[in-house]
Amino acid sequence: MERVMAWAGVPPEGALERLSVICAHCNAKLTPAQMDYACREEALVPSLRAAFRPLRRDDATNEFLMRSSRRPHVVNWASSVACTYLRRSMSLTDANAILGRGKMHVLSEEQARDLLSEGGDGRRDGGDVAARRDEDEPSRPSPSRRPRVLLDVGAGEGAVTQNLRAGGGFDAVVATEASAPMVAALRRRSFDAVVESTRVEDAKSAARTAGIDLGPEDAFDAVALMNVLDRCDEPFTLLADLRKLVKPVTGRLVLAVVIPFRPFVERADGNAPPRERLPLPSDGAWEAGVNALYQRVLVPSGFEAERLARVPYICEGDQRHGAYILDDAVFVLRATDRTSEDPTEEGREGTEAARERENGRRARRDEPRDDVNAADAFG
Repeated sequence: MERVMAWAGVPPEGALERLSVICAHCNAKLTPAQMDYACREEALVPSLRAAFRPLRRDDATNEFLMRSSRRPHVVNWASSVACTYLRRSMSLTDANAILGRGKMHVLSEEQARDLLSEGGDGRRDGGDVAARRDEDEPSRPSPSRRPRVLLDVGAGEGAVTQNLRAGGGFDAVVATEASAPMVAALRRRSFDAVVESTRVEDAKSAARTAGIDLGPEDAFDAVALMNVLDRCDEPFTLLADLRKLVKPVTGRLVLAVVIPFRPFVERADGNAPPRERLPLPSDGAWEAGVNALYQRVLVPSGFEAERLARVPYICEGDQRHGAYILDDAVFVLRATDRTSEDPTEEGREGTEAARERENGRRARRDEPRDDVNAADAFG
């Protein structure tokens, strides 16, 4: 009877902790209790060790984990079949958006509040502001202050954007997305401005058109780039562009990146390697991958870490498994005046990467990995 109920989308008591969670990189079968939020802090470089504070699996994350288990088995099966058919003529992202499947979870509202509440968005009271807000209404800035504006680049269907807005207490949101079906989903969420574009510079003009005041700096209070860096053609260039969009001093970049870093660019006719290759390992421990990303990419790009957390990047499950995960590093970064040539301990390794970038951005250090589950579940 328990199996019949599960097939009908009524999971039995205790199903959450027995849920089949598949690592999309290594195919390991896990349970929710085995999803990593902690790390070996002693293995992090000093500035990241100081910035690391773990988040925790909360009720909203648990609810997301159970999404596919609360649908009848035949619905999950039919959705998977339909996706396979649609992928003959479009990307996985577009197919998922059309079918309303393959939803992703990075941060809950509570986790976003924790991440951004201690200076992560330039305001220590950001979490308190968000806590006092009506969940169904955008916050209303007082006449004495400008609205605080969030830009989410590559926002997908907007669930993470919504959590960042609520958790960070932002008054207005500009979201960009390249996928037309995802853009349609974003517009249904009634964000202040939605831009169908791969050009981040279009975000400012969209904000102006929507009547959003970006202040005298003509920049955003926070910019989010959630699991986009490993799916874009020019990641170094993108980071440089985003640095210009963040308000000096008070602005922050919220960056989520899958570790280990195995990039590809999703296209309708298949996946391709990016034009710019980051000098990062495609295997190894989470801590080693995070150190390399920080020293070789983020420091040379003019950022320093204010907060670091480890979270599972979760894709809702299907008829086979309850959920699929990858291992995310989530940074809250502030822009600095430091360049890749500054003789700082953590910038020295980044100098080599920066020189390689200038000498030939198409140079390749690591061959892209063909991770079937990662490509199928996460695009």
